[in-house]
Amino acid sequence: MAQGVSRSQEYYWRNPEKYRAGARKCRKNNPDKYKSYVRKYREKNPERERARHLMREYGITLAEYDAMLVQQGSVCAICKQPETQERNGVKYSLAVDHCHKTGKVRGLLCFKCNSAIGSFEKRNVPISNIERSEEHTSELQSLAYLVCRLLLEK
Repeated sequence: MAQGVSRSQEYYWRNPEKYRAGARKCRKNNPDKYKSYVRKYREKNPERERARHLMREYGITLAEYDAMLVQQGSVCAICKQPETQERNGVKYSLAVDHCHKTGKVRGLLCFKCNSAIGSFEKRNVPISNIERSEEHTSELQSLAYLVCRLLLEK
């Protein structure tokens, strides 16, 4: 056995399919125990979970998210305000705005602007239908225009 490697790690590397099959069986037979384990793991490793979420959903690393946050001055790309939405006394982080067709990340948005854009998408108002004037040349500026229109309608 290699130095610093446990027996279970060594077994896993020698028998990965057999190990995974056993893990699947254990999850299936003990769903509550598995859910409890996952919940505890996520509470214990929030940064790792955040990094996994960003990579899985948007294809960006935590470092790339942080760089975007610094580039935007820690404010929303549309309204230029910091995030104010809270849950259980903890402030939300800025949401990653992305194109659902291409997956391209456009910027970081506050909860309100992100929700407003989502409202447009639910109404089937595609960004391409918005007339772009010279002052609204970029896709994100067009989104800002959409948000302003939505807020004025209310």
